[in-house]
Amino acid sequence: MREWPETVRPMYRRAIFLDRDGTISEDTHYPFRIEDLKFISGSLAALALSASVPAHIIVVTNQAGIALKKFTVDEMMAFNDALRDQLRRAGARVDAFYYCPHKEPKDLAPGESGCECAKPRPGMLIEAARDFGLDLRESFLIGDKQSDILAGQAAGCRTWLVKTGKGGTDLPDSVASPDSVADNLAEALGQISAELMSVPSTFRLKPDTT
Repeated sequence: MREWPETVRPMYRRAIFLDRDGTISEDTHYPFRIEDLKFISGSLAALALSASVPAHIIVVTNQAGIALKKFTVDEMMAFNDALRDQLRRAGARVDAFYYCPHKEPKDLAPGESGCECAKPRPGMLIEAARDFGLDLRESFLIGDKQSDILAGQAAGCRTWLVKTGKGGTDLPDSVASPDSVADNLAEALGQISAELMSVPSTFRLKPDTT
C-alpha cells in the first residue's frame, strides 16, 4: 500500500523501484528507530545525482515488523519521514513510498496464506504501476535481496542486485538471477541513469498543471 504521498503526480512511464533496508539505508534488523537511521555509503549522493533522471523513483519495502508487532505503522511512518527529510536536504528526489505490513513468506505458519504485496510477490510494484500509469517492462528494480529480484521479475522489470545489505543471501538457495549485479546503489543508479538520460523525451508525460 502507498504510505506517501497522499496524491501522486504521474510524469513518466518508467520507474526505478528501490528497496529500502539494505539498499538505501542500513538494515539493522527491523529498523524503525529514527536514531538508528543510517544511509549506506554513497546512496544519498547517488540519489541526488539521479534526481533529473526521466523516471519515477519509488521505494517498495517489506515491513513485516508491523505484523510481527515489533513496531507500529506510525513508527514506520516517522522513520520514513526522517529518511525523506535527509533525502530532500541532499537534493534527492523520491516520488513515492509503498510498503507491505504483512508477514513475509518466511514468517508464515504452516497452512497460513500470504498476501500479494510482500516481496517476492509483485503487488507493490503493480499498485505503483496502476497509480502512476507505469510501463513495468520499461522499469527497473534495485534491491539487496533475492526476494526483491523475484518481485521485479514477476512484474516484468529489469533487475539489479546490490551487494550491500543481504547481498542476495536472504534465501537459502540461489533462486533469482538478476539482470545485473552492482557493488552498491550508487553503481546501479549510475549505470541506469546513464542509460535513461539518452532515452527520447517522448517517454516523458506532460506535467499535470491542473
